[in-house]
Amino acid sequence: MRRAALLLLLTGCGGVFGLGSDSGSVASGPGPWPVANVTYGSADGIQETPVVGLSTDAAQNRWLATNAALYLLKPGEIRFRRFDARDGLHLSGNPVRYCDSDFTGGDRACPIFGAAVPPGIRTIAGGGSGEVFVGYYGRSAGAGDWTDPDRHSGKIDRVRLKPDGSLQVDRMDLVSSVSAQFWENRRIERLLYDHARRELYAGTNHGVDRLQPDAFRNPKPGEWFLAPTREWLSDHLHPRVCFHKACTGDESKDTQMIGDWRGLALAPDGDLWVAGKWTAGKIRWTQPLSQWHARIGADTFAIAFGDPYDAATGRNPPVFRPPREGDPVDLSTVTVAKDGTVWFASGPQSSSSRAYGIASWDGKAFRYFDPIRDAGLPESNVRDLVALTDGRLAVASFSALVLWDPAAGRHTAVGGIPGGSIQMLELDRRVAPATLHVATEQGAAALRVLP
Repeated sequence: MRRAALLLLLTGCGGVFGLGSDSGSVASGPGPWPVANVTYGSADGIQETPVVGLSTDAAQNRWLATNAALYLLKPGEIRFRRFDARDGLHLSGNPVRYCDSDFTGGDRACPIFGAAVPPGIRTIAGGGSGEVFVGYYGRSAGAGDWTDPDRHSGKIDRVRLKPDGSLQVDRMDLVSSVSAQFWENRRIERLLYDHARRELYAGTNHGVDRLQPDAFRNPKPGEWFLAPTREWLSDHLHPRVCFHKACTGDESKDTQMIGDWRGLALAPDGDLWVAGKWTAGKIRWTQPLSQWHARIGADTFAIAFGDPYDAATGRNPPVFRPPREGDPVDLSTVTVAKDGTVWFASGPQSSSSRAYGIASWDGKAFRYFDPIRDAGLPESNVRDLVALTDGRLAVASFSALVLWDPAAGRHTAVGGIPGGSIQMLELDRRVAPATLHVATEQGAAALRVLP
């Protein structure tokens, strides 16, 4: 399979391709990669497993990540180049030194260090030409504020390829846009880059952040760090439900259930769909970055499911229908189909939780589907799903990938991908045919010819 792809590449299959938003952009050519299916593994220079992500940037460079390293394959090359902490990535062996002595509260630690915690890299997303964003595991069991010694753990690296082949790596430390007190967002569950607006969204263990990477800069000597941070970061938003009762809006009384935002998807109107452990919703886009976090209610959310939720009637469910408001539904992903239907899936990360299946939202009501009976998966825990350009859905459990046509009631298994559990799916719509990226425990695949 790999030899066939290389032959097509060497004989020429390039073309002009669109670089619009991943949400509904129109591609105008095949791009520099062959229109063929390719798999990647140890024979291509990948030294570790699992592969946690495969993505492309605006120049169609292919970036691949394991927990321990970032890999790059440029068009025309046949072997990945490997980068790790020695090349600037902020893994545990290469922390950034911070000084919080100017804080008005907390422990005011100086020095205090920021880097990934084991196992390291959680996810990636390609950005502009020669650019990729790396999301890390962070420790989030503490207070979440300036008293927490792990407040700088995890977070995001902006990685750019320099002309000499080395990397420019800038660590993007997430902190509340209101004050230096709150540092809840650390573990990066999902990254989504909007190529049209050149903006990055980060779904984290706590909330959802919006970033403008081109505006990133480090503080000048003597400058209060939040001043430049607010130029590129707005932190953070989240639909919420409350534990076993409707939310009152009084945080001293409400036990808000929020976090684990593994699902991010751009809507055709430019708003952002988000899906987490307890609920889901649609965040309105706003031009000024400073307004992202500064809104409330309907000004922030076009749709916010699950609060209040009537379990007896099923009215306003948090996508699926748990026994009570505030019980987890473990949403693993969200995607928007070409007809505008929004699709969600449930994929618990713990065997003690229930997998609810697959749901669709047509703007008025939910429909529910069984992953085994309807989509043809061997198990009900859905790892990821992506809407394809032909109207079908690529649906992954831990052990299988299928292409499902809900309208026709047909599903087709996809073979020829590396073995082990499936880690993540991503669709690059900026080339035609689009490329389905599949990251698995033992390797990765770039699929352009689908059954």
